[in-house]
Amino acid sequence: MVNGAPVLTLVVALASWGACASAQRTGAVEDGGADVRLTLYRDGAFVEEEVVVEVGVGRGQARLPRPLGLDVGALMLDSPDVSVRGWTAVDDLDGRGPAIVAEVEARHAGRARFTLRYLTDRLSWQVSYTLIDDRGRGRLHGVLGLSNGTGRHWQRARLAVLDRSRPTTAPTAAAFEQRVVEVPGTHAVRPGGQRLDLALRGGAIALRPTLVYDPVGPGLDSATMRPQIDDRYGVERWPAAVDESLLVDLSAVADRPLPSGAVRVFAVGDGGALVWRGEGRLLPPSADAERYTTVAIGRSPVVTGQRRRTDFSIDHDAMRLIEEVRLTLHNAGARAAEVLVREHLYRGQCWTLAYHSTAERVAKEGAQQIGLGITVPAGGDATVMYRVLYEWDERTCRLSTSTN
Repeated sequence: MVNGAPVLTLVVALASWGACASAQRTGAVEDGGADVRLTLYRDGAFVEEEVVVEVGVGRGQARLPRPLGLDVGALMLDSPDVSVRGWTAVDDLDGRGPAIVAEVEARHAGRARFTLRYLTDRLSWQVSYTLIDDRGRGRLHGVLGLSNGTGRHWQRARLAVLDRSRPTTAPTAAAFEQRVVEVPGTHAVRPGGQRLDLALRGGAIALRPTLVYDPVGPGLDSATMRPQIDDRYGVERWPAAVDESLLVDLSAVADRPLPSGAVRVFAVGDGGALVWRGEGRLLPPSADAERYTTVAIGRSPVVTGQRRRTDFSIDHDAMRLIEEVRLTLHNAGARAAEVLVREHLYRGQCWTLAYHSTAERVAKEGAQQIGLGITVPAGGDATVMYRVLYEWDERTCRLSTSTN
């Protein structure tokens, strides 16, 4: 628990996406009548689309759509209805535009289903949220902005977001072990840009004022398994400002993690007018992370912080690095202050929190982010200290899934 916030474990929404995206899978796209599944990465997408065309009995050809930007050599094509013996790409066929021409053999004439699987950089996305604060109770609306440059138009698309870089080859089930987020329902996806409602539940969200000291921010995060070993990395003169923020509990609007994105906060003012309060960000989902976020709405006039590293050591033979950090909070006010100290374990993704001074007031907030709760007495100081262990032995190193 951090600042009284309940510990809420993130459930990675794998569903059937991992197995269905496996390169070994055959058969048509299923899943609630969808004609395509789009797994969106930060820099592209993996597409599994179903196409139905007429074929004649015996050996022949089937004309299939050819998405813009498709690497035909990396295309996977199969069918449960006919035998696919090969395929080629043509720029134009009978004046009907680019196509994939499949060589097939069919036992029966009629409609045949084909499944095309391919990676593309012609699909991109961005999520944004609007949070309305009505006297301490919030309503959250989420929108997925989707840019479709494939030229394809799908009527019933199911979407999932994998907040990491697109793989160089078709993903297998193992690629879906971390940070998969499903977008509810099916959606019509047309060429060009569009906005899709994330269909969040309409439950009221509890909003709690809190102070947050986050001197480093995510700018140094190295999303690699092998950590940065430069002893000067992360040693700077960090800002002392402490943010006045809202702690936002997301459990009322979604059972599963939400895609990362900006959260803009408005308050209901006099006469019902909306007044801008601030902006925060949901982090990419991570195993074992808390399901809340904080949104900065101002600066504390009385509480300040200081961050410094107090220990650093490397054992190259054991492939281990230990770093110790101490943060001191000063409260010039007349009342005790509750502060959430946010730290970024920026050297790499293979880390273990070996020690922290805040007892149960600790939470994992993201793949490389932790929150540590502390009470700072009126007119006094309080100290937070932690030690983090980084490793880079590929035989034992795993993405962190524990806050202890």
